[in-house]
Amino acid sequence: MKINKLALAAAVFMGGSVSAHAGSELTTLLMLLHENGTISDAQYQRVLAEAKATEQKTIAQTEDIQERLDKATNVEVNVNKGGLAVKSRDGNFTTQIGGRMQLDSAWYGEDDSAAGSTLGDGTKVRRARLYIKGTVNKDWFYKFEYDFAGTGDTRKGITDIWVGYNGFDFEGLSVKAGHFRDPFMLQDQISDNNTQFTERASIDAFTASRHIGVMGSIDRKHWTTALGVFGDKANTNGGSDDEGWGLGGRSTWMPVNEKGSLVHLGLAANYRSTRGGEVQFKQQPETNISGVNFVDTGKLLDVDSYLTLGAEVALVKNRFSGQAEYIRTQLERDTTSDLTFDGWYAQTGWFLTQDTRPYTHKGAKFKAVKPNSPFGNGGIGAWELALRYSTIDLMDGAINGGEMDNVTLGLNWFPVAGLRFSANYIKVLEVEGGAHDNEEADIMQLRGQWAF
Repeated sequence: MKINKLALAAAVFMGGSVSAHAGSELTTLLMLLHENGTISDAQYQRVLAEAKATEQKTIAQTEDIQERLDKATNVEVNVNKGGLAVKSRDGNFTTQIGGRMQLDSAWYGEDDSAAGSTLGDGTKVRRARLYIKGTVNKDWFYKFEYDFAGTGDTRKGITDIWVGYNGFDFEGLSVKAGHFRDPFMLQDQISDNNTQFTERASIDAFTASRHIGVMGSIDRKHWTTALGVFGDKANTNGGSDDEGWGLGGRSTWMPVNEKGSLVHLGLAANYRSTRGGEVQFKQQPETNISGVNFVDTGKLLDVDSYLTLGAEVALVKNRFSGQAEYIRTQLERDTTSDLTFDGWYAQTGWFLTQDTRPYTHKGAKFKAVKPNSPFGNGGIGAWELALRYSTIDLMDGAINGGEMDNVTLGLNWFPVAGLRFSANYIKVLEVEGGAHDNEEADIMQLRGQWAF
């Protein structure tokens, strides 16, 4: 009898203390005790019922605790490359805080016999930006970015401030409104964090830049298209005259688009109505320290409008990449002759390490390199050699803005995701015409970059 009561007490004790996942073990024990005659049928049924009730209570308590924990920790927080990312557990709301810092140094060697030898060595904080971006109710997305370091033509201030929506049934369709970059030119769509050289090629003189506007776009894996209507820049001051307006469009086709393998083709057009205002095209020799433009049309008056057309191609095959663009702009003037300027570049890159240049169909552009073997613990990061030839012609009719040809050799080191160190040697082969006629320069430029 003592054994009987002892076994029964043990079973009851276990039924009240075991967790829900141990219910099957308790049931097995009760069955063994019952089959051996240690406990009676009545005792077996009573203890089994109590055990099941305890199991259900434990499950309910566990679910209640989990629910309380979920409410207390309704968001997930991550740190990526030093930035902060927060999102709700259901993924409908996200917020990311990040930015970039770029510090440049440059040394110049010039032909002293040339006119306008005015390049001075120096250092510069090229960009210092912070941004916040995210999603609201999953289908709405936004971005605000401010540059604290811009000077001159790239003066500090708001770069991006916009809101968009992509909750359409049509795959890849989105619209956005605000201040952002016009859909034109491959090298301008690529973030300056991710360009192969410290500065974009000289055809950046024809950049469409950023304006306040509305744009619709479709991004698919093998093709994209975007079309927008734009006003003026966010930092343009109002006056007595109406501001200019423009249309921008870009379409791309990627018959091959896989990791480490890409064929990209694109066409773009950008139209700007200046309402009889002034336009100026100018460009430094693919450096930004001295602020001296080797080619410059000066202010062109009485320009009614201008149309800029572009064609682009890009290739990636494992460690190799290539990219080229041709740009042509035509100016219509009311009282004087029309003008045409153009330029092009071709560049190539080769990773010395087992890495490749990554690409995204969202915006049809290259994105940040993430080394396969990060520096440290035996890794050396990603190393890339790059070579570019570029030319720009700002001479037509009575306009003597000059023509410039450059060759640039670059070396990039990506120790870990978010960090980059670059060295560029730029050789100005020739400047023909303009204030810097016959100028030849040798430029060495270094950059340290942290994008987070």
